[in-house]
Amino acid sequence: MKIGEYFISKRKLTEEQLKDALFMQSIGKKRLGEILTDCGYVTDVDIALYTAGSSGREFFGDLNSFYFYIDKKENEYFGFALLYDIPAVIAKKDGVSYIVCNEITSSLSEKMAFDEHLKSYKIAISTKRKIYEALSKIFISNKEFSEKEILNEAIEIALLKGSPNLRIKRTENFYMIIMDGEIYQENIRALSLESGQRIINIIAANCQVTLKKGEGLDAKFIFVSNFYKGLKVGIRVAFLPISSKLDKELMLFEAVLRIHGLNKVFDFESIGFTEEKAELLKKSYILPNGLIIATGPTGSGKTTTFYAMLKLLSQKKGTILTIEDPVEIELRESNITQMNISEDFGYPEAVRIMLRSEPDIMMIGEIRDETTAKHALIAAETGHLVLTTLHTNSSLSIFGRFKSLNIDAVQLFSVLRFVTAQRLYNPLCPECKKGIYFEELHSIYKKALMQDLRFAAETAYVTDIKSNNNSERFIGTAANFKDIEYTGTVFVRGEKTCDRCGGTGYNKRKPLIEIAEFNEAAKEAIYKDLNLLFNPSYLESVLINLSGFKSLKTQAFEKLLAGEIDPQVYFGLSR
Repeated sequence: MKIGEYFISKRKLTEEQLKDALFMQSIGKKRLGEILTDCGYVTDVDIALYTAGSSGREFFGDLNSFYFYIDKKENEYFGFALLYDIPAVIAKKDGVSYIVCNEITSSLSEKMAFDEHLKSYKIAISTKRKIYEALSKIFISNKEFSEKEILNEAIEIALLKGSPNLRIKRTENFYMIIMDGEIYQENIRALSLESGQRIINIIAANCQVTLKKGEGLDAKFIFVSNFYKGLKVGIRVAFLPISSKLDKELMLFEAVLRIHGLNKVFDFESIGFTEEKAELLKKSYILPNGLIIATGPTGSGKTTTFYAMLKLLSQKKGTILTIEDPVEIELRESNITQMNISEDFGYPEAVRIMLRSEPDIMMIGEIRDETTAKHALIAAETGHLVLTTLHTNSSLSIFGRFKSLNIDAVQLFSVLRFVTAQRLYNPLCPECKKGIYFEELHSIYKKALMQDLRFAAETAYVTDIKSNNNSERFIGTAANFKDIEYTGTVFVRGEKTCDRCGGTGYNKRKPLIEIAEFNEAAKEAIYKDLNLLFNPSYLESVLINLSGFKSLKTQAFEKLLAGEIDPQVYFGLSR
C-alpha cells in the first residue's frame, strides 16, 4: 500500500491533506514522507512504523533501552561506511546483529550485497532522531576539550600512526574526524555540528584564509608537533563547500588535511615493488639525461617512489635540485637541495632558477602549465635528467595531456626515458580470505568481469594463463574470445574475527605500478608511425613486444585470478 493510502486508512491523513502534500512534492525535491512530517500531519514514528511494516522489518522505538547492546568498535567498523549515505547504527538484540536505519535505500542494498561481512546482519527500522541519539551517545565525547585541543590531538595521532590524511566530515547531525589508515579509515572523534564548524574555522585561521559560501579553497599551514619535540610539519588543506538539507543559507565546509614531513625514504624493495619492477626503476641510475614522468592520483605513492629514486641517484655525487609544493620529505644527502613553492615563487620561476644553477638532476614536483612543461623539456634536451609528475589516468595517455599544454609530441618523445602510472591497493589477508564461485558474485561485478576476461582473451593474455595449469577454469579459447567463460572461484574478505588482519580482511597496502619504458627498440618502431603516440591501444601493443610493458589492468587481473585481491579492489585498480 502506498504511503498516502496507508495513512488515510489509519485516519491520520485526509484526502485534502494528501492532495496538498502531493502538490508540494511535485514542485520540490522532498519525499512525500518528509513533507507529511514537516506539515505536522504525521510524526517521524508514524513514518518509521510504515517503513517497517511495508518492508517486513522490525521497528525499534528506543535504541537506548537495556534491550540493545551498541558496540563502539563495531559501529566504527561498519557504521561510518553507512553514515555517508543514510543514518544507521549497528545494534544487537537477543544476540542478533542489526543494521538499524531510517529507510532501506538502494545504496544500503548494494553495500549488503557486495560486502560479505554485512550479509549476516538483519535490517531494522527506527526514526532518525533515535538513531542519532544512539550515535551521539557512543561517539561524541563528554570530556571538556577546546576545539583547538581536539584538532591538535587529531593531528598528533595521525603523525604517530603515519597517516597521510585527516578528514573533517559532516553528516546530517554531527561532524567526524576520520584518519586514513593503511587498510581502512579510523574514527578519531565525533563532534557536535557547532564544534565541527568551529574546528573548520580554526583550520582556516591557521591557513590565514577567509572561507566564502559555496567556494572551495586550497591552502596550507605549519603545525608544530609537541610529541615530536617541536618538529615542524607542513599540512595542506582542501576546504570543500557542502550543502545543508536543513538550512540552505548556512556556510558549511568539510576539510581534508594532507600531512607532510614525517615520511621515511625507503628503497624500491622495501616500498613493496617486485624485483622485476625494482630493476626497471633502478635503470634511472645509468641515465645521463632525459625525462622520467610519474602519473597517478593524489596519494598513490608517486612521491615516495621518486624519493627512493633520488636516494639512489644521490650516490652519483652530482648536483640534485628539487622544487616541490610542499617539500614532503626532508632529504639529508649533501648533494640534494630542496626548494618549496609559494604564492610568490611558482613552478615557472623555480624552473628558470634551477636551469641557471646547472644541476645534473632535477625533480619538478608537478607539471601544471605550459611554461613549466616547456622548461622541463628544455632541461631534458640540454643534458639534465628531469623527474616530474603529471595528472593523467595512465602512463600512455601523457601525450594527449601534453598536447593540451601546447607541447610538441615529437619533441617530448625524443627526450622521454620512461613513464610510470601507480596505484596503492590492499591485498586480501591470506589467513582468512575465502573463495566463492564466480556465479555467486553480484551481477554488476560478474558482467564487468566477463567483459574484462574477454578483453584479456583478445589480447592473448588468457592463453598464457591456460597454459599454466589453469585451463580448467576457462571454457572456450582465446581464438574465440567472445565465447570464453570463467568457471573458477574468486576470493573475498574473510571473517572479521581473524587475528592476523585484525578483522579487516586485508593486509597492509602495496604499490602497483606500470612502467612504459621507451628503449631504443621501442623508439625505433614508434618513429616509423608517430600517430601511435595518440593511440594508447596500439602503443601498448608495441611496448608489450619491445619493452615488456604490462598495464595496471593486466597486473590487477593477474592478482584477481591468483586470489590476491577481491573484485572490489580489482575494479579500483583497473578502471
